[in-house]
Amino acid sequence: MADDRFSVRIHVSAVDNASVMLDALQAWVGDVDVERSTFASHAGPTMLTLSVNLHRKADLRKAWSGLSSDALSTLLEDLAGRLDDEGSVHFRVGLDDLVAGRVELAAPGAPRSAKVRCKVAVYPGQTAEARLREMIEVALK
Repeated sequence: MADDRFSVRIHVSAVDNASVMLDALQAWVGDVDVERSTFASHAGPTMLTLSVNLHRKADLRKAWSGLSSDALSTLLEDLAGRLDDEGSVHFRVGLDDLVAGRVELAAPGAPRSAKVRCKVAVYPGQTAEARLREMIEVALK
């Protein structure tokens, strides 16, 4: 559905290799456009943010299926607690795992993580939780 969105945001610090982060992100979500924005951090050095916003159904399927089966199972168990009022699920992916080629959920409070948000369109008779649960279950197969 065209109204579904899957977005990933990575803050790249001055000591990180931006091209490695970019490659790891694209290895997960595919060869999609990555928006780059720079800003001065409160500590002084310039920071880079890599952002991906997926809208195509095939891109969303690839992003969900790129998550490890442990991550998907955890998301299924915790789905109700991760949903916000707008029908979006939020989670973080560990950057060290991502660079190593694994897409795992980050531990709560992990300082090095990518922020992920998936919002689904909901039509009469549907709930965001049911739609997200279906997407995750398809990715687990």
